[in-house]
Amino acid sequence: MMHRVRLTTDPEEFWQRAHGWLEREPVLHSVLLTTVDRERRGGSGGTFAILADDDGGGGVAGVAVWTPPFRPYVSASPVGAELLALALLERCPGIDGVTGAADQSAAYARAWAGHTGGLVGVAMNQRLFELDTVVPPRPAAGAARLAGPDDRDLLVDWTLAFESESNAAPDAGSVAARVVDLLIAERRAWLWDDDGPACFVGVSRTVAGVARVAPVYTPPGRRRRGYASVLVAAVSQAVLDAGARHSALFTDLANPTSNKVYTALGYRPVADVTAYSFTR
Repeated sequence: MMHRVRLTTDPEEFWQRAHGWLEREPVLHSVLLTTVDRERRGGSGGTFAILADDDGGGGVAGVAVWTPPFRPYVSASPVGAELLALALLERCPGIDGVTGAADQSAAYARAWAGHTGGLVGVAMNQRLFELDTVVPPRPAAGAARLAGPDDRDLLVDWTLAFESESNAAPDAGSVAARVVDLLIAERRAWLWDDDGPACFVGVSRTVAGVARVAPVYTPPGRRRRGYASVLVAAVSQAVLDAGARHSALFTDLANPTSNKVYTALGYRPVADVTAYSFTR
């Protein structure tokens, strides 16, 4: 079947055309769903690509979404990812990477490199997990609480540290304050307190029944005390209690400790996800 790519900067148009397709696999598409949800409510602007069946029926076969400073996120077959890469490259030549399921983001990266002659590097190998029942962890000293305005500066600093450690998009830190402000305002920022803040966990809005836990950050001097485990468990349970069908999160495959911790909480692997960086 032949396909064509439709590009738009209107998140509402994209949502109307693609939301049904995205919601068929809401955990796999969690990043795309929450990104478009944010843009529909007044985000910073982006480019939205739909790979459509070229049979007159308008069926969706894949999508890619780019909201700078973050890398585009792609979901399509490898062949479809190549078509999306070339279409976005023509419209947005400054794109400097991609994220998506491992085989799909690899196909996108190959197409970009083949067309530009640029260099491609792996920024991070991740694994996407889902949970619908929390397995209680071993207790840790302290207690969970929602973060408030007095915690803002600390959480901005911790978000910047998290982005640095996780090799996020090069300019992702530029939106750290905005992200923290929104998390606090919408009561989606959590702290574990043990004689002061010891761990920070944020969580996305629930879209299509899925809430995604991110970031998870414990400062170096407070690590290996179980804070992240108990706080992620508490936040995961809170979103399930509030009506989400699934809680999701990403881990860095280079960090076996975090993968083991989240598996022990009941998280199950869904897909491997690779982020690539591009250099002209």
